[in-house]
Formats: sequence, C-alpha cells, structure tokens
Amino acid sequence: MRKKVIFFLVIGFISSSFRTLPATEENSSITKDEFNNKIVASDSIKIQTPCESIHDFYTSFNAKGLSFDAFKLALSGFNILKNQGKVSNLDILTVFDLSKPSNEERLFVLDIKNRKVLSKSLCSHGKNSGETIATTFSNTPNSYMTSLGFYLTGETYDGKNGYSLKLDGLEASINDNARERGVVIHGADYCSYSFINTEGRLGRSQGCPALPIEKNEKIIQLIKNKTCFFIYSPNNQYSKSSNLIKFDQGLVEDFIHELS
Repeated sequence: MRKKVIFFLVIGFISSSFRTLPATEENSSITKDEFNNKIVASDSIKIQTPCESIHDFYTSFNAKGLSFDAFKLALSGFNILKNQGKVSNLDILTVFDLSKPSNEERLFVLDIKNRKVLSKSLCSHGKNSGETIATTFSNTPNSYMTSLGFYLTGETYDGKNGYSLKLDGLEASINDNARERGVVIHGADYCSYSFINTEGRLGRSQGCPALPIEKNEKIIQLIKNKTCFFIYSPNNQYSKSSNLIKFDQGLVEDFIHELS
C-alpha cells in the first residue's frame, strides 16, 4: 500500500511538471516562421553591423612595408579633409612613410575603396632632412628639407625634371609654402637601386618627393587631379602642430564603414 502511494505521488509530480514547461517548437501553437516574423517585426530589436576595426582595414590592404601608425593617421586626416570639403576624390590616398629608411620602398598609392596597393616605390627626401632616415623638416624656402603633412595633388607639367606633378600644402606653417618652394613630384636618376648599391642610400632632393624615373609617370597618372598625399614621420613637433592628425578611433571606424 505504501509503495502504491509513493508511485502515484511521483506520477502526479511528473505530470504537473510537464504542464508548466514553457512552449517549444513542438508544443507551441506558434510556428517557427510566425515566431521569426514576430522577431523581425519587433521595434525593440535592432540589429547593427559592427564597425570594422582600423587594424583589420589596414591588414586587408596587405601593404607590406607601410607602418600601421602612418596608415591610421593618413586615414584620420583624410577623413577630416573630406568632412571639410577639401578632398572630393575618395578613391586614392598616397602615403610617403618617412619612418622607413630611404633604401626601402616607402611610398604607397592606395585604392581606398577596393583595398588595394596600386603602386609602391622608392622615394627620396630633402637633402637637409637627413641621410638615410629623414629626421628634420621645414616649410621654409631654400631649406632643402622635406615638409611633413597633408597635401592635395595639383596639375601636371613638363619641367626641368621631366613629367612632374605640383603639390598644394594643406597645413598652415607646416607645408603651405609648397608652391613657393617648388615642391613637386618628379623623376630622378638618384632615386634608384643602382644609387643605393653604390651609396648605401638614395640620393636626396631639394625637398621634393622624387621617384624612380621608370615609375614616375605611372604614379603621377594615378594620383593627379586633387587626391590626398600624406608625408608621415613619427615627429613630435609635427604631431603637436597639426590639426589633421588628432586621431579619433570612432570617427575613423565610422569612415571605414562608409567606405564599405
């Protein structure tokens, strides 16, 4: 008799437990499609695509030799210039990375929208900016130094150094004397591997970003017509003076999201 009582108690407990179980796909009267439709229709559920990180965006270019710091500051300033209406061509961004020695390829032409390196090249700095690595910079005429910062590419012309591209400095007191100084992109025979093999470094210019003769015309054709050109160095004086490298990770990641 005692065993029968225990048996019925156990059966009663199990039955009541099943009655209180929450609805599932099998025991609910709502179908799976109806349930999904309710979720989609709900105003309280908003699905947002997470922003891509700056480092992941950088990695997607596979731009070997271009430092991450140069890339992220170039992208930050590029975004600021776009918002100021100073740069309308959002396809091309060129970075001259002076954290690298002159015997390495350190100029990178980037296709921002398609995440490609369109060209990379040796590039000479000014003769009074340093030997193998540029360390000193100036905006002063006849200084024979490189000026850092952001530029807008101007018109092409044929001059004493052949096919050349004018540059307009966009940063007051940092590089805005580029036109007066005659700072342009041009080809030079001292910007070559043969010169490196002889001297251990590139030859140097009077302040212009000089390119190998065989690459000069191709690169100028890629970057002419008001594209953004950035000359980078991990230089404390420039970072304190420039208003275009005030890095804001959120704004840059929003910009990346716009490009995607």
